[in-house]
Amino acid sequence: MEGPRVRVRYAPSPTGRLHVGGVRTALFNWLFARKHGGVFILRIEDTDLERSTEESVEQLKRSMRWIGLDWDEGPDIGGPHAPYRQTERLELYRSAARRLLESGTAYYDFATPEELTEFRRRARAEGRPPIYTGGPYRDMDPEEALRRVRMGEPHTVRFKTPREGRTVFEDIIRGPVGFDNATIEDFVLMKSTGTPTYNFAAAVDDAEMEITHVIRGDDHISNTPRQILIHRALGHELPAFAHVPQVLGPDRKKLSKRHGAASVEDFAEQGILPEALFNYLALLGAGYAADEEIFTPEELARRFRLEKVSGNPAVFDEQKLLAINAVYIRRKSPEELAMLAAPMLSERGVAEAGELERDMPRLVRIMALLRERLQRTTDIPEAVGYFYGGKLDYDQEQFEKQFGKEFVRENLPELYERLKALPEWTADAIEECVRGLAAEKEKGARHLIHPLRFATTGRTVSAGLFETMELIGRERCLLRIADVLERL
Repeated sequence: MEGPRVRVRYAPSPTGRLHVGGVRTALFNWLFARKHGGVFILRIEDTDLERSTEESVEQLKRSMRWIGLDWDEGPDIGGPHAPYRQTERLELYRSAARRLLESGTAYYDFATPEELTEFRRRARAEGRPPIYTGGPYRDMDPEEALRRVRMGEPHTVRFKTPREGRTVFEDIIRGPVGFDNATIEDFVLMKSTGTPTYNFAAAVDDAEMEITHVIRGDDHISNTPRQILIHRALGHELPAFAHVPQVLGPDRKKLSKRHGAASVEDFAEQGILPEALFNYLALLGAGYAADEEIFTPEELARRFRLEKVSGNPAVFDEQKLLAINAVYIRRKSPEELAMLAAPMLSERGVAEAGELERDMPRLVRIMALLRERLQRTTDIPEAVGYFYGGKLDYDQEQFEKQFGKEFVRENLPELYERLKALPEWTADAIEECVRGLAAEKEKGARHLIHPLRFATTGRTVSAGLFETMELIGRERCLLRIADVLERL
């Protein structure tokens, strides 16, 4: 007999850009759901009213859609457990808190901030762990506590943590994990503001949304025993838990902006294609066989095994990401790359939008020539620049190196005239002209090819020179060679 249909959730707090570690966790949830024909839910945990912003909610959704993560239930889509933002579910948490109060597994706590500070100070002074257990309020007469609440006395609702035994769970990635209950304080369920704490809202929502597997970052391990206690007190069936290790930079510290990029938007801004980032993050620490590195999302889902995810932190390898990105760039058609390139070239002032629009077939041919040489899409303006514009700014040291030889100075004017006289401007015709002159002078063609490349592109390295010159065009090439001749 089959178990319940797999239901997983990604539940971020909208307090900033979507971090790579977070999106990898979302990816693992998505892959697990797709592998098992299950449901992937996006839930916005926005009860931190001071830090959560609407801008971050929109940014988060944009980042997820950009990388290719579609959700089956959640904001903008709805579903049988709507709404999917915690600030719109407050009555659900208040109702659950009332149930716990009525059952005696929670209590009203009237401790002031000053009382709590004094309690912790005294515990440390006496060498005891500062684990708050409710003081006089834990076992206060319920009628008296209710009277004080009705009088408007500030209060929180705390869970009455068992003081004996252990709370143990089997982590799919890490194996058995246990906590002594004596190390868990009577934690707050509802704040004095009437809003739920993270642990309470998450547990209530996971049960109400029928989540079967909680797959999240390992920074949540210490939250899990609290959520298990809440589930049990409310009579819920427990979900399975899997805690994914964090993503580290090469220095083995948490990946951050100082490593170059840390959020999905950072990588997008730095020329990484969404399918490349998806592919790389899905592989990162996931225990796939190392026979291949390039997979479609469907292939990744089919091969994904949650129990194979490494329990050790994953080290982010930018060079591997760039290698994967280069593969995805090469897989794009020249037409796709041209459509990607045109607005970039216009924005950077490489070429005017009108010129690009009028001669899109030429840009398509340029991208076909260059796509093997690109690692990032942001390389495009620099790589394509010399195909547009007029005269070039030459590096003076390299200029003297390329044109300082007597053979070049003597023969570049004749090469210019022969190129100018070509009946057709094609790669084959240009090559025949260059090699023909070199042969007549009994010199290797490289003696003309290298300075000609520098004259027409301003670079010492490029794609095939003759194809490049054909695409630069007769007028531009002759203008640049003439400019060089004037400087000699």
